[in-house]
Amino acid sequence: MKDWLKKVPYTDLVNYFQRVGWLHMLLIMGLYVFYKSLFSQRLPVTLVYSMIPLLIVVGLLILRFSKYGFYTLFSFQFLLILSGMFIDIKTGVATLVFTLFTLALLLPWATYERIDWKPVKNGMLYIYLVWGIFCLIELVNMNNVQEAWNIAITHYWLYPIACAILVPLSVRNIKGIYILLFIWSVFILIAAAKGYWQKTHGFNYRELYFLYVLGGYRTHLIWSGIRYFSCFSDAGNFGVHMAMAITTFGVSSFFAKNIWIKLYFIAVTLAAIYGMGISGTRSAIVLPIGGILLYILLSHNLKAVGIGLTVLAILVVFFRFTTIGESNEYIRKMRSAFRPSEDASFLLRVENRAKMKELIFERPLGYGLGLSKGERFYPKELMPYPPDSWLVSVWIETGTFGLILYLCLHALLFAWCSWILMFRIRNKHLRGLLTAWLCMNAGFFVAAYSNDVMQYPNSLVIYTGFALCFAGYYIEKNTPKQQINKR
Repeated sequence: MKDWLKKVPYTDLVNYFQRVGWLHMLLIMGLYVFYKSLFSQRLPVTLVYSMIPLLIVVGLLILRFSKYGFYTLFSFQFLLILSGMFIDIKTGVATLVFTLFTLALLLPWATYERIDWKPVKNGMLYIYLVWGIFCLIELVNMNNVQEAWNIAITHYWLYPIACAILVPLSVRNIKGIYILLFIWSVFILIAAAKGYWQKTHGFNYRELYFLYVLGGYRTHLIWSGIRYFSCFSDAGNFGVHMAMAITTFGVSSFFAKNIWIKLYFIAVTLAAIYGMGISGTRSAIVLPIGGILLYILLSHNLKAVGIGLTVLAILVVFFRFTTIGESNEYIRKMRSAFRPSEDASFLLRVENRAKMKELIFERPLGYGLGLSKGERFYPKELMPYPPDSWLVSVWIETGTFGLILYLCLHALLFAWCSWILMFRIRNKHLRGLLTAWLCMNAGFFVAAYSNDVMQYPNSLVIYTGFALCFAGYYIEKNTPKQQINKR
């Protein structure tokens, strides 16, 4: 044994452990722990113990490939939603921890590798720094509840800032955009399949508990039929997310060069259309319409404008001026979105907003972040009327001034991204893919007027779209010149 060790150079042993030796050692440790605990502990405890080496491996791999950390974060968000079908999980807490963990790993790596920080110094970062200052001012709101503020700040500020930093550092080429699309597409297909399973095989125990114990039946078993919610928190969130996918993958399919990728994106779009339909979410239909309108504005050729206008006209005529498919409960419900004056719930919303206006007038800073639905936080004062959409929630929580600032900053964000796509990106392939994300964002904020859209996993996807546009100029710089198609 000693003679054999003498023949093995020390440097070879070091190289072996640096490359794969540590992984082999952890695997052996895991098997040993699993073997020992199998005969001394219950199976759940055994599984927990045996997972420890695996978690160490995952952590080391993330550390080793820190530059791809955002892809892990992007995937992790969807895995959390899917895991919710089987176990109770606090999606917000888990996402927050993982986001901060990814930032903590990626930033030191970028510094060590002497990565160019110019892509991070982008307009999105500056815009949300301004918004972050206002969010800090909300701390002095007399009605502020710190716990509610801590939860709300993630959607308001943390995820946008995280995307503004992580996306430009991680996504360095067109291939990276496709990776994000493929990760998202797998989730869309699974979610649509889960919705189909609910429709054809019924609800499982956890879903029945949500419906009949937690009271979900009030909004999901209604006059127009059953609203299916797949693996999402509710049917509204399910429908809006599917509409986001319809816009993104529908536009991306026009610009994908590979025929198989193009067909795959079309298939994902069709699956998302099915998911949106069975969700029974009327407001979701405005998301693709909003996306098509921005697509028309950003298009550089008459053919694209013609296709966009044709699709838009078909949608409006079909739902507003015909009764085709009226026997189908989902088409019938979607059609009611084009006739708001005949919708009792819409009229009630208008009435409630008029009452809210009188109350908010007395509160320039609103009721405080996270308190539009803040009964569980027991604040000093509470808005007596429930918010019916994300923008109304922003209005209640930040006041009229906060809502105006929020809308102005996002208008600037859209204008800045549009300018980048129209005047700085010369690669038609890249510009088309980025346009798909920005069109989705435009439709999302149109839907935000009528639905509570800022829920998991929507926020991370939306801010990824903005960040990709700002990273687009640097992605194009990394693209070989022969691949750039000038206008």
